[in-house]
Amino acid sequence: MSRRAQSGQTVVPSVLGLPERLTRLLTHRHARWGAPLAAALAALLISVWTFDAKLGISGDNTEFVTLARSLAHGDGLTYTNLPEPRPATKYPFGFPLMLAPLAAIFDGWSGPGSGTPDWVAMKWLVVCSLAAGMGAFHLLARGVAGDLVAVAATALAVTNPLTVSYGHQVMSEVPYLAPSLLALWCLHRGIEAEGWRHNRWLWTGVAAAIAAYYIRSVGLVLIGAPIALLLLRRDWQRAALIGGVSFAAILPWSLRNSAVGGGGVYFKQLVQVNPYFPDQGLLDAAGLWERITDHLQFYLAQGLTQTLWPSFEPTGAAFTPAAAVMLALLGGFAWRSVQQGRHLLLLIYASFFLGTVLLWPWPGDRFILPLVPVLLLAGVITVADAVHWLRAKGAGPTAYVLAVVLLGLGLHGNVFGRTSHQPVRQPTSLVQYARASQADYLPEWRNYFEAGLWLRANTPQDAIVTCRKAFWMHVISGRRTFVYAFAEPQQVMADLDAKGADYAVVEQLGYAHTPRFLVPALQWASDRCPILWHRPEPDTYIVAINPL
Repeated sequence: MSRRAQSGQTVVPSVLGLPERLTRLLTHRHARWGAPLAAALAALLISVWTFDAKLGISGDNTEFVTLARSLAHGDGLTYTNLPEPRPATKYPFGFPLMLAPLAAIFDGWSGPGSGTPDWVAMKWLVVCSLAAGMGAFHLLARGVAGDLVAVAATALAVTNPLTVSYGHQVMSEVPYLAPSLLALWCLHRGIEAEGWRHNRWLWTGVAAAIAAYYIRSVGLVLIGAPIALLLLRRDWQRAALIGGVSFAAILPWSLRNSAVGGGGVYFKQLVQVNPYFPDQGLLDAAGLWERITDHLQFYLAQGLTQTLWPSFEPTGAAFTPAAAVMLALLGGFAWRSVQQGRHLLLLIYASFFLGTVLLWPWPGDRFILPLVPVLLLAGVITVADAVHWLRAKGAGPTAYVLAVVLLGLGLHGNVFGRTSHQPVRQPTSLVQYARASQADYLPEWRNYFEAGLWLRANTPQDAIVTCRKAFWMHVISGRRTFVYAFAEPQQVMADLDAKGADYAVVEQLGYAHTPRFLVPALQWASDRCPILWHRPEPDTYIVAINPL
């Protein structure tokens, strides 16, 4: 018996609560890098499970493939698919440059039986970038909110169905994640440190932000966020230095775009009423307000709510219980950040990013995807603050149970969602994405794919094709392609003749432009536009365009 026991003193066992035990485990020296590596490995394994080798149906997938092939073949960043190739100024060069070695190694695709398409290898590069991004996210979350919050937020981010689905598409949203999250982590540490001359965290963060910008143009708000924070803190010198270095790094790309005659495509689209119809002119104040309110309706009713909590069924209404919970969590994060002067870099970045999304001509869940991890982190931080508050009020066990239940519901929704054994057109969970990855294209896209194969096998290599999804058709068919004019039948045919179109593809992909513009033009000139190929269900045609 111990002396303390013999003396009659009460012996209280040192029993740590579960949160304290987890914190001690996560702060062990072996977990410092083990945890982010585990996050990367989890993202990689989930991506392997849900990997879809089919070519993504978004046109941006094939636009990036086209630009990567152009770089690989020594043509620079050029739209080589067009009848008259022209320099590309829409996207920064970073992502196509990452893809170019794969395009060189696999050297395009010659059709079925010719080996692995280059786009499949490009998909695996995106998978690896997703794994790196999740590792960087854990470092960011741990750096700003501690180990337990980092684990919860990373678990939600790694299993987020939208993020995982874009993790195997040849698009820039996921490749942007790793440098952007790394930039936020380093900038957070660098801004809190003093000075700039030997501040390696600060300049590493600036370099990562510039790299993110050269992958995706929205990275401009990532560069602006630390400058805005430093200005708020009246840290004029460091704000000016970061601004000057970033401007010098971005300037060459802007000068190049101006020199080749393209200019900033995104800015032009931003101020137009409808970029598909430039003749409608520029936005006025009323049009801008209508765009913002329409986008708010979409993101509250579907975009943000379903992305952050996929198990909720969208109703079309802006204010639902799910939207209320989301707004409460994000609003609580913003209020506490301003009140306590913490997490301001994340708050400014998220505000700038969401503002850009609301101003963009079109709404869509893909536009907010690069911000999803940050928004999830904001929500988890709010829950953690609520837990600490309840614990201070003596309701600690109840608070922890509620937090675990919320986390469990979120993970369950990510993995299982609204599961169904019937085919789904829009998967909302990892299980559904895994099932969809094994399925064929939807019928309309299968017919479009087969139209491209027919063109590859039955037309001259210098043939020119007009269609709605020009980059997609170019990657499949290997032929030069362009989108027909959105105009009256006579004008459409005149444009086809001027560009030397030999064939037209009439599809039913769901876009209104084909029945509105292409079909009337082909009917108007039906005597010189015979049907060469047809697939039913839904009807898809290849039409020859004979010269006058």
